[in-house]
Amino acid sequence: MRVWIRFAATAALVGTALLSACGGGSSSSSGSANVRLLNASVGYSSLDLQLDTTTTNTAVAYGAAGAYASAATTGISTTILPNGSTSALSTATRTFSKDASYTIVAYGWSGALKTSLIQEDVPAPEANKTKLQVQNLANDAGAVDIYLTGANETLDSAVAFYSGLSGTGSSGYNSVNSGTYRLRVTAAGDKSDLRLDAQGLVLGSTQVANLLLTSGSSGVLVNGMLVLQKGDATKFSTTQSRIRPLVSLTSAATFSITAGGTSLVTSTSAQSNPATYTAITSGSVPVTLTINGSAITVPNQTLAAGGDYILMVRGTPAAPTVTLLPEDNRLPLVATNAKLRLINATVSAAPVNLSLTADFSPVANSVAPGAASAFANVPSGTAVRLDVTNDSGISQTSNLTSVPIAAKGLYTVYLFGDASSNSPSVSFRKDR
Repeated sequence: MRVWIRFAATAALVGTALLSACGGGSSSSSGSANVRLLNASVGYSSLDLQLDTTTTNTAVAYGAAGAYASAATTGISTTILPNGSTSALSTATRTFSKDASYTIVAYGWSGALKTSLIQEDVPAPEANKTKLQVQNLANDAGAVDIYLTGANETLDSAVAFYSGLSGTGSSGYNSVNSGTYRLRVTAAGDKSDLRLDAQGLVLGSTQVANLLLTSGSSGVLVNGMLVLQKGDATKFSTTQSRIRPLVSLTSAATFSITAGGTSLVTSTSAQSNPATYTAITSGSVPVTLTINGSAITVPNQTLAAGGDYILMVRGTPAAPTVTLLPEDNRLPLVATNAKLRLINATVSAAPVNLSLTADFSPVANSVAPGAASAFANVPSGTAVRLDVTNDSGISQTSNLTSVPIAAKGLYTVYLFGDASSNSPSVSFRKDR
C-alpha cells in the first residue's frame, strides 16, 4: 500500500507539471492572450496590426475588426501601420492578461492616429438584457449626450442613456433592455444640436457591447460603431452635413436662401455673417436663392456626409456668384494653440487679394476674393494683434490691434465690401 501511495503522488506531480507546460495550470503566469485590431479611423481605409515583429491583422477596413491572434502577455509591442507600409502610425508596449481577449481600437485623423484598448472579459448579463458601454472617441466634437429610443420617438421627453460624455470619456457598462433602438447623439445639454441620428441599433439578449463614437470628416458631427464582445463591428455613420450662409453684396437687398428645402437665411442687407449651422441630409443638395424677388439659378451643391460648409453668395444683387467652401472644425492638436483663418468676401470691381498676420507672423497669404485660407495654428493670447493687408502691403483693418484668442478656439477674420478703397468691413468671429 505504501508503494502505491508513493506512485500516485509521483503521478500527480508529473500531471501537474504537464498541465503547467501546456498553459493549463492556474498558478502559472505563462500563456497567451487573444488580440485583434478594430479600424475606427476615418483617416485610414485599411490598417495592419503588428505584434512584436509579426503582422497578425492585414488590410483591416474602416469599420471592421481583424481576426484574433495569440500574443504573449508581457512587454508586447503593438504597432499600427497603413496597409502594406512599414511606417508606423502608432506604437505602444502593452501587458495583457493570460487567456483574455482584447480589441485595439485605432481612431483619429490621418497623421494623428490614436488607440484605445477594450478588454473583453465582461460577464454576460441576464436574459433579455444587454451590457452597453459608450466611449466618446470623438474628441473634436466635445461633450455629448446619447439617446436610445424607439424608431419614431421624438427627443422632447426622452431621457439620455448617458449625459455629458466628454472626449475620451467612457460611460462604463450599463444594463439596458435588449431590442432595436434609434441612436441619437446630441451636443451635451442641447437636444436641438443633433450630431448623429441612426436607426437599427440592435442590442441582443445576454450580449456585451461597446458603442464607439468617432468624429466625422469636419470634426463636429459624429459616427457610431457598435462592437460586440468577441464579435463583429457594425457602423452607424452620419448621413448629414452642416451648412451656413455668408452673403456679401455690392448693395443692400432682400434675399433668402434655402438648401435641401430648409431655410438658411432671410434678410434685408448687403452683408450677412455666417449664421448658425443647419444640419441637412448629405449628397446632391438643391439650393434656392432669391434676391429682391428674383430667383437666381444655382446648381445643386454636393455635401459629403460629416462635412461642414459655408455657402457664400457674393457680388451684385442681379448676378451674384455662389461658392461652396468646405470647413475644418477640428480642434488644434496643441492644447495651448488656437486656429485662425481669413475669408475674403470682398466685392471690389477690381479683385483685391488679402493677407493676414497675427502678431506679425504670417497666417494667410494672397487670399483671392471668394476664397478662404486654410486654418493656421497660432498661440493663444489675451491681446493678439491681427493685420490684414492687400498685395501692395496696404492695411485693410484698424480695429483688430488687440483681440483675445482663447486656447483651442477656432477664429475667422471676414472681410466684406469694397477693398479697393482700403476700407472694407471687417468681422472677427469665434466660430468654435
